[in-house]
This record gives sequence, structure tokens and C-alpha cells, in this order.
Amino acid sequence: MLPVPDIVSNPLNQRAAGDEEDAEFYELVSTIRGHGVLQPIVVCSASAFLERYPDQAGALDAARWVALIGNRRLRAATVAGLPHIPALVNDDRVASMYEVMLVENSHRKALGPLYEAEAMQRLLSESGIPQRALAARIGRTPMYVSQRLALLGLIEPLREALEAGSLKVEQARQLGGLSEAEQYAIAAAGPPYRKPTTNAPARGIEPPRRRRSIAVSSPARAAASIREVFTETERAELIKLLAEPSYLASPAEHDDGSSTAPEA
Repeated sequence: MLPVPDIVSNPLNQRAAGDEEDAEFYELVSTIRGHGVLQPIVVCSASAFLERYPDQAGALDAARWVALIGNRRLRAATVAGLPHIPALVNDDRVASMYEVMLVENSHRKALGPLYEAEAMQRLLSESGIPQRALAARIGRTPMYVSQRLALLGLIEPLREALEAGSLKVEQARQLGGLSEAEQYAIAAAGPPYRKPTTNAPARGIEPPRRRRSIAVSSPARAAASIREVFTETERAELIKLLAEPSYLASPAEHDDGSSTAPEA
């Protein structure tokens, strides 16, 4: 049991500032006030945290411990007025902090998509592992990791739209690969933040999508058919997707948990 005032929330925790101000959080506060914290949080010593992240010294102030797992419970316990909180001390957890954060998020959606992408990028940079290894370690597909990382290419106005909910994740991950000039033009046009097309008809009405088929009577005929059906840009994207060994085994994941193979 550690004194609550001696523990500081992880200053690197990937969470928006207003994430706790919701009904669920205050329900947790009420439960903790009545029954205490039933599941211990995980902390490390301030010295172990600063050894790895020396630039965070100012954020720790005089705290003796840093919460690595259970930051939400710690904040709720503080609001509930608990003097002590059950905690497991594990300095080794500092090295796997972002990995644990991402694994927890796969189960309870604790992070917003941008914060999840930033945590992934930080883990990739710190550990030096490839995206495929990261996906395996956090229980996601390589496609999911790639799609999340694409969000980091968004300009600030589109990031704000994503956080506000006016820009959907499915759109955002496509816009993140565009140039800044294209993104600013899309942001200036406002919702629904559609990617402009050179052959779009007047009045902003999109043409009906047509099903495209490929003749496969022979390898040569299939190659010729692909060149006829797909544009050069689409062929490049198709080659990129097919080069991913696990592509066929790991269909694209949607944010509602369903999976479908990307449409050519």
C-alpha cells in the first residue's frame, strides 16, 4: 500500500487531457470511494523512470513513484480521497511501458487513434523492432499497425478534426499519405473531408463504383488485364500490398472489430 500523494501519473501516458472527464470516470470514482481499489496498479521508482527518461525530471517533481499501469485508477483514487492505493513495484516495466499501453488498448480502447499511433511510433523508435514484430507483440495485424501509423502524417487541422470526431479514422489514414498542400486544401473545404478526384463530375456527386474484373486465362493475359483495369497508381499500391507476406492471412481491420480484404 503506497501513499497516493507519493505517486505521480506517468507524464508520457498517451492520453488526451480531457479523457477522464466523463460519466464512466466518475462511476469509477464512486466505486473506489465505496470499495477501494481492487486491482493493484503497477509503479516504478522515480529514479528508474528518470534513468530512462531524464528529460521528464520536471514532470515528476518530488514524487517517489511513477504509475506505469493503472493511471486512470490512480486519478480516480485521488478524486475519491483515498490516502493509500495497492501497488506492485516493478522497475523493469519501464522498458516495456509503451508495449503494455498498446496491449491494454487492444482490450479496452483506452487510447484514441492518434495517441495509439504515437505510442506505436515511440515503441518502434525505442526498441528498433520492425512493424511486423510490433504487431505480433501487441496482438494486432501488420495492416492495423501500418494504418495507425499513417495517421501521423496528418497536418494539425486534420488531427484536430479526427480528435473532434468530424473526420473518421478510415478517411484520416488515407489523407495522412497526401502532401501538406493537398491536406490543407481538404481541411479548408471542411467536412466531409473528401480526397479530391481529377475526374469527379460536377456538383460533387461521386460516380457509382464499378466492379472490375481481371482475365486470368494465362499469366500474360492476366498481366495485360491488370494494366487495362488499374491505373499506374493503383498498380503500385497493389504491388505494395501483395509484397506483404502476411497480407492474405491478415485482412485489413476496421475500427468496429470486423475484417475485410481491401478493395482493389
